Amino acid sequence: MTMQFTARHSEQDHLRRVKSLASDRRMCRRLTALSMPFFLAAALVQRLVSPAPAGPRISLVAQARAQANATIPFMFMG
Repeated sequence: MTMQFTARHSEQDHLRRVKSLASDRRMCRRLTALSMPFFLAAALVQRLVSPAPAGPRISLVAQARAQANATIPFMFMG
C-alpha cells in the first residue's frame, strides 16, 4: 500500500502568506522602534552598574538593538 501526498496551494494562499509575513516584519520593526527607549535605558543602566570589560565594547545603541532583537521575536512565538 503506497500513500501519495500532493500539496496544492492556490495563488490566493501564497499571496495571503506573503502578506502575513510582510505584516509580521512591519510589526516587528514597529515594536523595535517603540521599545528602543526602554532597551537604551536598560543598556545604559547595565553599563553604569557593571564594570567595563577589557577590550572593545559595542556602542550603546548597538547593545540596545541586540537586546531588542533577542527579546521581541518571542512575542511572535506561539
